[in-house]
Amino acid sequence: MKMDWLLVFFLIAIANGAHGQATAQSSVAPELRECYMDPNLVNRNNLPPTTMPVLIDIIRKIENNPNINLDLRMLSTQLLHTFRQDGIEFHQRGTNAPSSSIVLPFAPTFHSFHRHRLLLRIVPSNQQVLPNNTLPSSLKCALHNMISTTVDARVRGDENTCGSLAQYRALRTVRSPRSRRSIDDDVEIIDLKQLGEHRNGHMMQNDPDSDVEYAGSVSDRQLLGASACPILTGAVNTHWGAVSAGNLIAGIAAGTETQQVPILELTKGSVLNYQNVQSTITTVFPATLSGDLAEAVLVQGTAGRTSITVGNAGNWNSSAATRFYMLSGRTNVEMTDPEIRGALDGFFLGTSLTETLRTFSSLKLSQLLDMYYNPMNGVFNSNLRACNRRELSQQLIVVSNLIGETRAFTAALDTVMPLAGTLTGGIEGLVDSAVSNLQTYINSNLNDLNCAISETARVVTRLRTNIYVVIDASWQYQTIYPAISHIVESLEVGHFGSSITILSAFDGSVLINQTFSPADFHVEYTQQRHLTFPTGVNLQTTFANVRAMMQDQLRNETTLNYVGGNATVLLFLLNAGNIENNANVAQEARLTADYVPDLRVLFATSAAQTENLSNLVREPLTDITTVSLAAGGTNVGTALGATLVGIQNVGRRIINPLCGSAFSAGSSGTRQLTQYVDPGYVNYYRISPNYFFGNNDNTRVRVSRTGGGEGNLVICHSRSVSAPRQNQTLASLETNAVTCQNLGATGNVEINLAGACGGFSTILSCPPLFFSVEATALTTNPPATCTDAVQCRFPYDVAYQIQVEDLQCFSSGTIAAASIMILVLGIVTNIFRNF
Repeated sequence: MKMDWLLVFFLIAIANGAHGQATAQSSVAPELRECYMDPNLVNRNNLPPTTMPVLIDIIRKIENNPNINLDLRMLSTQLLHTFRQDGIEFHQRGTNAPSSSIVLPFAPTFHSFHRHRLLLRIVPSNQQVLPNNTLPSSLKCALHNMISTTVDARVRGDENTCGSLAQYRALRTVRSPRSRRSIDDDVEIIDLKQLGEHRNGHMMQNDPDSDVEYAGSVSDRQLLGASACPILTGAVNTHWGAVSAGNLIAGIAAGTETQQVPILELTKGSVLNYQNVQSTITTVFPATLSGDLAEAVLVQGTAGRTSITVGNAGNWNSSAATRFYMLSGRTNVEMTDPEIRGALDGFFLGTSLTETLRTFSSLKLSQLLDMYYNPMNGVFNSNLRACNRRELSQQLIVVSNLIGETRAFTAALDTVMPLAGTLTGGIEGLVDSAVSNLQTYINSNLNDLNCAISETARVVTRLRTNIYVVIDASWQYQTIYPAISHIVESLEVGHFGSSITILSAFDGSVLINQTFSPADFHVEYTQQRHLTFPTGVNLQTTFANVRAMMQDQLRNETTLNYVGGNATVLLFLLNAGNIENNANVAQEARLTADYVPDLRVLFATSAAQTENLSNLVREPLTDITTVSLAAGGTNVGTALGATLVGIQNVGRRIINPLCGSAFSAGSSGTRQLTQYVDPGYVNYYRISPNYFFGNNDNTRVRVSRTGGGEGNLVICHSRSVSAPRQNQTLASLETNAVTCQNLGATGNVEINLAGACGGFSTILSCPPLFFSVEATALTTNPPATCTDAVQCRFPYDVAYQIQVEDLQCFSSGTIAAASIMILVLGIVTNIFRNF
């Protein structure tokens, strides 16, 4: 009876819902038109890079909107109906054609639109409408570009570099050469005045420095003058290859409520040309694999092909700021590599959703994507992750089912898709060829990272760092932006990770406010914004202003009873060749270290400055690095390697919240904070001697479990090893420097700090306490025990509590001041005694 009602609902939705969808119409949807009219939004260099973390971040913004209450099923469906409109092409106006302010020369005419329009009937809307202010225009257009597929074949003027596109992922064997191309084109902002003159799409000829300045024909039906390496929109960069996010989201949406859809309902009003096909299709197939296969069969079949080709490789324009995915050729664009990956991933997640939601019915779409595109653990099953794509294809795809579904959907799509000819038969052989070639292509050509390499290459710690990057505006934007983008990705800036703030090296003022959102950061940090930054480097003023800002933060933390959390790092990223360092600079740096003891200062400079800056940092050999950033940022991974290691080695803060900025308060008493760790990962912490220098017998730290979760926790601590772990290889002199204990489901691990600074005369000479909390890797499919979506990045995270007792407040500055006062009092007393 339930299925009968579902069918009735589906038929009503087809009759009344889909046809009213703006994104199913043959014009650009009204809500998306500003993405093709506003010069700032047309230029994708002003939009965030198309990466999976950015996509997840934008989706999470929708989920966290207090005015929106959509579960995974409703949100994935709504994304398809609101933000996805495939096949939008630019139509060049004739040379003598009059310009018109009422004509937008963009329309959904590429072949992918017709499959998309049919898909909206198969995955009906839930009839909810997202408020207009759900996302700002920049993120709305970014989301639209990420999930909407088309091939932009306009001539750009840089086609001579097509054979040297930037490699889009490290550690991958690709068929195209490794790039030596600068990403100047990626970040070069066009002249807005010039673009304003062409705002309706009538664009200039052959300007290689602009991402939107094209000329020539667009459609695959107009090949004269088309680009040799067209741009595929809708591709999103991941560590496991570029993925068409539209196919991915469509598969998830279709899988949330799988239906058997009658073919005749999809072809209503049209004559079905093929009678020997199954009468129904299963929704997840046309949303993913059979959808793309049907496009390839129809386009190539009507061109006279008897063997259907799938796959078209390509690369990103840049390895550091991925905004444009350029295909290796302009033929066989119906089922490209990113579309294959997106279809596979959407199919795997869609067909597994019933079991997934049975494990955790409140799972968020952002969590589902985050779990799948991670090197460990997967979606409640270590097999269900992107690095296992090839094995999953062999396990989950039944070839006979795929053939049957593709034949049926090809027949339906043929009734709505304009083609260059008419197929009068032979669909069976064409589909068989397409499916067979797809199997071969997956096994032989998608050379993506496998799970073994992914796990080995992963960073074992989940970084949570508030990083303040002090930049010298003399850097060229094309050089510094990719470097900072690399830092944002490497530190996992995001809701559950790190934050970034951009400060001026001229005076320490805030240039870009602190954000935990990678999408927001990339929208803020454009070339136009960079050009407004003040030039020059003044370390004295910068240290003074940073200290004042940090002391304000300490006072706020006292008010909030903040016990600890993210590490705090101040990174000077400087291009100046001769950085002035004098006694006044050293004094300001010392005061900063005295009154903000948990702030770690690092320098990364374009010229060697270790000797010059050594008195401004704790460990000159590791805290000062030289970075040789290439124009265009093509070497950021190598250039910033040592700098990132320095950042990663700074543990999360544990503090006495009563100390504030004056370090004059007393004992913390007993306080605690709750933290979370992913299975197979480790969190590192640091407690400064400023909080236990007094050798209080009652000062201690306890770690205990606060909830469920699989496996044990391993607690390690050390006074000399900043990242203590069990079974780690240490130098012979440090073999006993790390102490580790296992923590099961109950009990606690206690670290006693009584007398921890005994024998040390100054705070600076007393070493900190370093400790770590590591969750053992999963061996079974985990339950969802961490169900707070605001706090838990993954539902199988392990929660634990850190409790501190009797942390104190000591500062080198206050101790020095007290010592001076004692000395002065002693001198005054002696003077009076002599009278």
